[in-house]
Amino acid sequence: MPNDTDSNLPESMTHEVVTHSRVSAYHTIRVVDIGQRRILQFERTRQSSMYLDNPYETDFEYPAFFHIGLAIRPEAERTLVIGLGGGTAVKRMWRDYPQMHIDAVELDPDVVEIAREYFALPEDPRIRVIVDDGRHHIETAPDIYDIVVVDAFDDDRIPLPLTTEEFLWAVRARLAEGGVVTYNVIGSVLGDHSKAFRSLHRTLRNTFRRVWVFNADEGVDAKGNNFVVLASDTRLSTAGLLERIANRVDGRVSLPAFEHFGENLYEGPIRTGDVPILTDPPGRKR
Repeated sequence: MPNDTDSNLPESMTHEVVTHSRVSAYHTIRVVDIGQRRILQFERTRQSSMYLDNPYETDFEYPAFFHIGLAIRPEAERTLVIGLGGGTAVKRMWRDYPQMHIDAVELDPDVVEIAREYFALPEDPRIRVIVDDGRHHIETAPDIYDIVVVDAFDDDRIPLPLTTEEFLWAVRARLAEGGVVTYNVIGSVLGDHSKAFRSLHRTLRNTFRRVWVFNADEGVDAKGNNFVVLASDTRLSTAGLLERIANRVDGRVSLPAFEHFGENLYEGPIRTGDVPILTDPPGRKR
């Protein structure tokens, strides 16, 4: 979801046409066209984008890394995406994997309407959109998933209830054997702005057997980078994961340059001794 603000775009690309705007119960939402790109904004932060001449493509890099989940769970047929936005991840998975059934959970019903009307979210039996809180859905729905994607934000932070140890144990209960939970995280593994990332990493490591971090941006110490973090109880080794990425999961994944995504695996140190495991605040109602 969040990437950068329009103020960071080159001047030649900032001529905006506001196609739609509304104030929902959660956000001030704008749909902005800039050249051939359509952008979904909450307040002034970019949440999603697509190209008007190809709604399955985006100039955001991180959603492509969600497909690494297929390298961990190649036979995946059920995916849950928490945080719909413009439907970037949902649309592409629906198109690329005909066997895939996708549940998308979105808190804001206005976002669902906008995704359908302005971002070409398909109406199809393989896509089920659920207006609900992501934590509530995980804790109450009976469904079992092969892949769970957490791409929900409050400003540039993942809401705490979607990061805690209690939430992750609930996710584990909803995952098929060898399933994977995938996070889009904005932050850093190093430096002054890394504490939130390192706490999430420690919490994931405390809950799952395997955790992998992929850098979807340049650099590892700036405040606003996108990282895609995958966690699973699979016995797949890192070498095995990289081999599957290199062979495009036996040809299942058609994304451009996917075979090179293994080069973005972060294998440096992630210091966690000085950060807490994330837990629910005392008295949180279930």
